Amino acid sequence: MLGSLQENPKATSYDGRDDDERIKYVIRKSALLTIPWLAATAILFVLPLLVPFVFSFLPEGSPVLLDAGSVLIVTVLWYLFSFGFFLQNACGWFFNILIITNKKIVDIDFTGFLYKNISETTLNNIEDVTSNVSGAFGVAFNIGSLFIQTAAEKREFEFHGVEDPSRIRDVLSDLVAKVKHYGNNA
Repeated sequence: MLGSLQENPKATSYDGRDDDERIKYVIRKSALLTIPWLAATAILFVLPLLVPFVFSFLPEGSPVLLDAGSVLIVTVLWYLFSFGFFLQNACGWFFNILIITNKKIVDIDFTGFLYKNISETTLNNIEDVTSNVSGAFGVAFNIGSLFIQTAAEKREFEFHGVEDPSRIRDVLSDLVAKVKHYGNNA
């Protein structure tokens, strides 16, 4: 469920799916790319626990900036912000996906909690599929980008941060070739 490439997922659907359409692949960003925001979330949750330790080094008789009620309010707001930061990143990672079906590709982008963009094109419209791996991190972990050039209204689909983009490129290219050669029964 948490892999970058899921083949033939069972309980997966999307808005606008046709009855005769089979989802072949669901692709999301690599789980390795969650490490920075998970670490930041951990720091955000631990930081308030360190405040009493830091205040223990202040000399006695130092002026108190906040009373106990204010400290409680600031702490609650801090944890609400931290949870929101975590939820925003988790939803962004989990719901920003590229779906490959037997008939089309669907790019679903969630930005925040209030915006969803779904772009799709049929496999017949795909003209070129390019994969790109760059940088030390990308080369070391084989994480890169996928660029899908189309003849449709949306000229290019871009999907960044996927594991083994050359494998996904090959799978998609084979599906496109099969659909263009045999029709929609890929």
